[in-house]
Amino acid sequence: MERHEAVLAELEQMREGAASLMRAKLEAVARQTRELAARLASDLDVVVPPDLEALFPIGSVAEHLQSLAAAREPTPMLSLETLRRLDGGRAQSEVLQELLRQLGPWCGPRAIVVVRDGSAQGWSGAGFPVGDPARSWKAALGESRALTKAASGTPVLVRASDDPALSAWFDGSAKRVFLTPMLLRGKVVGVLLALEGDSALNAVVIQQLNYTVGLMLETLATRPPTPNPALAEPEDLTGGEAEPEPQPIAPAPVPEMLEEAPVAFHEVPQVAPEPPRAAAGAADTVQLRVPVTPAVPAMPVRTPEEERKHEEARRFARLLVSEIRLYNEQAVQAGKLAHDIYRRLKEDIDRSRDMYEQRVSAEVRAESNYFQDEMVRILADGDPKALGI
Repeated sequence: MERHEAVLAELEQMREGAASLMRAKLEAVARQTRELAARLASDLDVVVPPDLEALFPIGSVAEHLQSLAAAREPTPMLSLETLRRLDGGRAQSEVLQELLRQLGPWCGPRAIVVVRDGSAQGWSGAGFPVGDPARSWKAALGESRALTKAASGTPVLVRASDDPALSAWFDGSAKRVFLTPMLLRGKVVGVLLALEGDSALNAVVIQQLNYTVGLMLETLATRPPTPNPALAEPEDLTGGEAEPEPQPIAPAPVPEMLEEAPVAFHEVPQVAPEPPRAAAGAADTVQLRVPVTPAVPAMPVRTPEEERKHEEARRFARLLVSEIRLYNEQAVQAGKLAHDIYRRLKEDIDRSRDMYEQRVSAEVRAESNYFQDEMVRILADGDPKALGI
């Protein structure tokens, strides 16, 4: 029994020794781990400094983003009111003048020049400090690389001071000028110039307006005189109770009338003058001869379709002749003084007359001469002799 107790005591002693040894080794490992963690923590302060800007500087990036946000232009958008005002023009000059007015918020001084025979002639401008100097502009395309590019169909952005013609037109300004070609029936007939304003030069909106006006001018002769319903304010049917549809009102009974003989269209009845009354106490009676108003000849009655064709012919003639004057103002003014407008503009007039005769039916031309009427009104300012025909 004592031997067994001795063995058990020896085993317990061995167990205590093993446990002590394990504790010592674990404490050594823990101590080494703590020392290693402390070194890592100190190294971490070196690798990741407290001031993160020293590790990954983004201050300059933030400043750049703020500058971009401040300089961001507003989203280009044409308002319905702008399109309505352009749609309200019924002649080329009206539409183009409205274009110059509507460009105001998107640029500074702006102008339209007519391109013809290798030269650029100012037509009209807007937004200039004094008057409209664009009307006196004139330059050969060869003198201006920017005008040459635009006249060939390429939009151009250039500093006015870098181009001789533009520098002269815009008084040596160092601001940017945007030039965009103006087309009619696929041909460049002019250039729209827009100088950078104090706050904006939005080339996108300028191009949008120029393109829209080009389409309007090409359809001017066929557009109805009433506003385009596509640009009208929409009627809101989303809220509230729907208004009841109006009920048709029964026509009132018509009293029976005595039949009368039909009166011819535009016939003016003749009224016999009353015999003159004798003046009281007068020896002689003065006879007043009252002229009888002659009957107005009856005008042919046109159907709505015939009237529509005549209205289209009138508007097409007005468009063609307005275009002639638009691009030949100096020749028109000189021709009015010399009474030889037709001689000076024979090629343009004959070409437009051919276009009119090809477009307008023979029936309408047999009853009217709208092209000649518009030449007298628009080119000769009402004086037929100024045409020299």
